[in-house]
Amino acid sequence: MNRKVKGICLTLFLPLGIYILFLIFSPGRFGSLSVLRAIFIQSFIPLLCAFGMVFGRSMRMLDLSIGARIIAASMAGGIVAMKYHTGLAGLIIVTIAVSIVLGIICGLVFKYFKIPSIVVSLVIAMIFEVIGAKVTGGQGFLKLDKDLTILGGMPYNLIVVIIAAILFYLVYYKTKFCYNVRAISGDELIAKGNGINVPRTKFLAYVIGSFFIGIAAIVQISYASSMSAKLSMESLSMAFKPLMAMIIGVQLQNYVGIPFGIFIGSFMISTLFSGLVALGFPAPSQDIALGIFLVIVISISTNTQKLSMIWERVFRKRNQLEHI
Repeated sequence: MNRKVKGICLTLFLPLGIYILFLIFSPGRFGSLSVLRAIFIQSFIPLLCAFGMVFGRSMRMLDLSIGARIIAASMAGGIVAMKYHTGLAGLIIVTIAVSIVLGIICGLVFKYFKIPSIVVSLVIAMIFEVIGAKVTGGQGFLKLDKDLTILGGMPYNLIVVIIAAILFYLVYYKTKFCYNVRAISGDELIAKGNGINVPRTKFLAYVIGSFFIGIAAIVQISYASSMSAKLSMESLSMAFKPLMAMIIGVQLQNYVGIPFGIFIGSFMISTLFSGLVALGFPAPSQDIALGIFLVIVISISTNTQKLSMIWERVFRKRNQLEHI
């Protein structure tokens, strides 16, 4: 069995292993097909958000403002759709348009003020949280009309995700923009020396990523049929699940491609949280588990090269012992 086949088998075993683990400890609450279906559906939003984050992350840019942007864009789309009777088309168009505009603002701040991306995301998140609260007239809550929530249920949310995944695949693998992204992720100085406009590419990462953030906003407000504003940086927590899904997807991309790798990561995260709920863990314990899992995932991502060297050394010694 060659290395790629082993990697594919390991990739498929990761979510299955987590699911089986929780199935063993909570068979009554975790063993039904309805639970598996719920986990599958709950993985859609982190998946779509991760699609929007991966362009910047590939160039070592971290954007934690996506939660605030999802809230502001979905509320704006919902208000326009209900107030002006534009229907589902209005919700989709306005939500995506507002998300892209907010992404443009993030990109311009990053490009012209030369502020680190993590600082930009924190500042922008605070501003957009206020916007999300203000667009509802200060109420901080929006309830969507029932006829506008169709994209939150099966099979329509699955259709949206499949279309988004196809678009993401085409952008990531078939465009000059992502060729430049991969070149910059390899070595920014060399990429700049080869004529790639690095600031422009990083700006486009915010803009193009915001298209997928807008789709995530549509699915989220449709699934919940409502949206609540968050203040005091509470929206940052909305970025953690997509962040972990994205990191896992990046690690698995050499085996199954990054779109499916991100889905595996998103499914794993959703399984983890559903399992903790099934076992009766309270919300604080779930946050602790999220933090521990985030540290583990980032540690593995950061030390991939070292771990590969250790694994190769162990594999080499094992082969030597077998030939003795």
